[in-house]
Amino acid sequence: MPKVPKASHDAIIGPSSKMLRTLRIKFIAINMLTIMLVLLTTFAIILYADYMTRIHMIEDQLQGVITEVTSRQAPQLSSTQRLSTDGRTPVATSGNTASGSTASGTSADVSAPTIGSSANASDSVVLMSVYSVNQSGRYTTVGGYTNANIPESAILGANEQVLASNDANGFLPDYNLYFAKRASSVDPGDQVIAYADGSSMNAWRNLAWTLVLVWIGATAFLFLVNIFFSRWAMKPVRMSIKQQQQFTADASHELKTPLTVILANTAILKSQPDARVEDQMQWVESTHLEAERMQLLVNDMLALSRPDSQKQNFATERVDFSDLVEGEVLQFESVAFELGVDIDSDICEDAMVEGNAERLGRMVATLIDNACKYAGEGRGVQIALTRTPSNGTRGKVELKVHNDGPAIPEEDLPHIFDRFYRADKVRTSAKGGYGLGLAIGQEIAHEHDGMIEAVSSEATGTTFTVTLPLAD
Repeated sequence: MPKVPKASHDAIIGPSSKMLRTLRIKFIAINMLTIMLVLLTTFAIILYADYMTRIHMIEDQLQGVITEVTSRQAPQLSSTQRLSTDGRTPVATSGNTASGSTASGTSADVSAPTIGSSANASDSVVLMSVYSVNQSGRYTTVGGYTNANIPESAILGANEQVLASNDANGFLPDYNLYFAKRASSVDPGDQVIAYADGSSMNAWRNLAWTLVLVWIGATAFLFLVNIFFSRWAMKPVRMSIKQQQQFTADASHELKTPLTVILANTAILKSQPDARVEDQMQWVESTHLEAERMQLLVNDMLALSRPDSQKQNFATERVDFSDLVEGEVLQFESVAFELGVDIDSDICEDAMVEGNAERLGRMVATLIDNACKYAGEGRGVQIALTRTPSNGTRGKVELKVHNDGPAIPEEDLPHIFDRFYRADKVRTSAKGGYGLGLAIGQEIAHEHDGMIEAVSSEATGTTFTVTLPLAD
């Protein structure tokens, strides 16, 4: 492939590298922002759902206890009997208390945890205390429904706030207690108040910290994954930019020669303004020839650089590929004769394909032209067209163009369909080639849902094979 000066190559590569780096950073940033928002939204929903579930659980238990205690069927216990959280037998304590004091201030019920502002209980169990408060301010623990203690200083203030409140249930932030109250069914002047430990809600905080740690870990892990996938995702873009850069550099290199010749010819013509035209025909014809070569090169470059959507925008019809190949073979009989090459063809009949006859003709002409050029004087070119049976699937037509000339070097064979690639740059330049013919031929084969491949060896020569689907 033609070499590009390092200075111009670096000038092309530099801005593109910056653009790729910017694209990659944006790719990672957008992905990470999306991931972080999704994780935050998901975790927020989980926390909110957990929080509301716990609140509803506490409220449901408070209401259930209040309903049961205030029902006429429930035994109205007037004692400070408490239940321990480990399911052991309740421990009985002293009787009723006066307002401002409790009968259980120094209870022997040491197994029952303390709840309220100095709570030290586990948040895995809802701890409750239930009291009956009469009109004179005396309160009694309803032991059958109580499984925790409330400090004396806390219960006095809590009762005062609950009795003064118009709400049937709520939360006392000063004491970290949820409450529910209802008038007693035995004595409507008495109030039954049930308290639940607010520490039961602490679990959502623990869950929140857990989710924060998970979020940090997941973000770090996904950041590393994004770095890896950004390289993978940018690879086609990087390859495309690299191909465009190489295409531009190669095209510029190829255009230098005809432009140099044209400028030199015109300089000679300008230096002899009084000379007759017929005396300057050598330079005029040379300029015309180089201009035609430039036109062919530009047209080929335009054909290769055209977007895929436009490449497919050609007129298609049912084409008799057999007649098309036979016609191209006849066109090259004279070329082969001048080159001292024998053409032998074996073409099947009625091989119909769907496509563009002009494009297909150019592909076939390119293969035959290359075969004749590189076969070598006194050697032969064999052209064979065969059809494969359908066998229940869509049949195919196969075109083989073979020449007995020197083999294509093994290291060059994988690149012969690359744009501007020439295995033997000296010979191909002498023959007027730019290394675009096979690239265009491959484009045409792909346009028609076909494929083209080449095999070459010193023993058997070089064979190009085109496979196209038959028309329905």
